[in-house]
Amino acid sequence: MIIAGIDEAGYGPMLGPLVISIAVFRVETPAADETLVRPIGDLWPALDPLVTRKPNDGCIPVNDSKLLYSSGRKSRRSASGEQRRSASGVLRHLEEGLLPFILARHERLPKSLRELLHRVSRRGRGAADGYLEDYPWYAKADVPIPLDTYAPMVCRLAGKLVSKLEEARIEFLGTSAIPVEVVEFNRGLATWENKARVSFRTIAWFLRRLWKQFPQEPVDVVVDRQGGRTRYARTLFESMRPQALCIDEQGEETSSYRLRRRRRRDGSEPETFRITFTKNSERKSLPVALASMASKYLRELHMELFNRYWTEKNRKLAPTAGYVVDARRFLEDTAALRATLGTDSKLLIRDR
Repeated sequence: MIIAGIDEAGYGPMLGPLVISIAVFRVETPAADETLVRPIGDLWPALDPLVTRKPNDGCIPVNDSKLLYSSGRKSRRSASGEQRRSASGVLRHLEEGLLPFILARHERLPKSLRELLHRVSRRGRGAADGYLEDYPWYAKADVPIPLDTYAPMVCRLAGKLVSKLEEARIEFLGTSAIPVEVVEFNRGLATWENKARVSFRTIAWFLRRLWKQFPQEPVDVVVDRQGGRTRYARTLFESMRPQALCIDEQGEETSSYRLRRRRRRDGSEPETFRITFTKNSERKSLPVALASMASKYLRELHMELFNRYWTEKNRKLAPTAGYVVDARRFLEDTAALRATLGTDSKLLIRDR
């Protein structure tokens, strides 16, 4: 049985990318009375005590990225301006949770953002990091990883994870991500007039990929609910074109759908393909939590490069996370600098 989770980071900011990610696992199809692996992807009991919701020494934290990401940004630079590492830094828990899964899947730890993109980014044709060259703050630049923990720590955790996954008879099939940068985001807004539709277009791409990849296995996908939306049947049908679509539930907390494939050539019933949208899914489904962490981590690495570019040109400039209130402050503080540099606002600012 395939269990997958999809989540995003950066839906609301004015600056920086929207990143949408998926994490995919294969588990044994549970019996009707089995509760160890629940249909919505509660894999924590099976991976306990190694994989935990709360960060603990020697454990791999997997949870809603907002809970693992510290809001207090600690400086990663010494007085001389050289980069330093801090085991208590802001990205530590994201790195010690996500990177062991990346290493367990790919057998080699990425050493930089660009190398990580080559492992996980799904942006169609061209190099996985090619889009970075279109933006002055990313062009010819890179950031080493891990930033706030240590590679030997990640390697030790990954080794334990491989053993634990084998013991639990769970196969991690990988995580993929699509960073939607400002130009693409604005182009999508011009086409669909709604940023929820911009986001869902990428989600639908991941769903179609699962549909094609696993035709012979039951698939259970959990997606974090898209804003206040509760009805997805029409959009799913138009995106997936199944033979039929059944609404199992459609309410304020959860909306769940079963998509029917065409009958097999031998006349047997096709496997179930279920998609569930639910509130706070990152805290209910481990695959969603891991996708949330991948999205947040990739966005923060992009913002690391973004802030490095601007603060190197103005040492007094405070970095920004890109969210609306602080983004306006940042744009005001950089107005003169941007004019001097001839910065194209279409590369910098989202339209909505």
